Amino acid sequence: MAGSGVDTVINLGGAEDTLSLPDEDRLATAAGLRYLHLPVTFDRPTFADYELLRDLLNALYPRKVWLHCAENYRVSALIFLYNVIDRSVPIPEARGRMHEIWQPDEVWQSFLDEALEKYIYQYI
Repeated sequence: MAGSGVDTVINLGGAEDTLSLPDEDRLATAAGLRYLHLPVTFDRPTFADYELLRDLLNALYPRKVWLHCAENYRVSALIFLYNVIDRSVPIPEARGRMHEIWQPDEVWQSFLDEALEKYIYQYI
């Protein structure tokens, strides 16, 4: 990844994930990458999870970031919000990108709806 210009790895996988490498932080830093673990509990996403990720992505811009989680469900949902709220990507376009990865389950769809209400619809 470092050879392709990636500067930072952010892992959103929660403590419950078994798919992450146990020594991912060490491997990333040994390769010269900044490594951040922001565990997002899969069945309890929060606005604070989104806000922390948003603040980090904005602070790291324009560096290349490799963002991942166990199956990229958390990533696709939180990047949907980031694209819509912070990058003004139209909702249908951002939703289409997210749906290429995952159709959010009931927990995540409720979270996304509440986040859109909180961050966007209240200003319309």
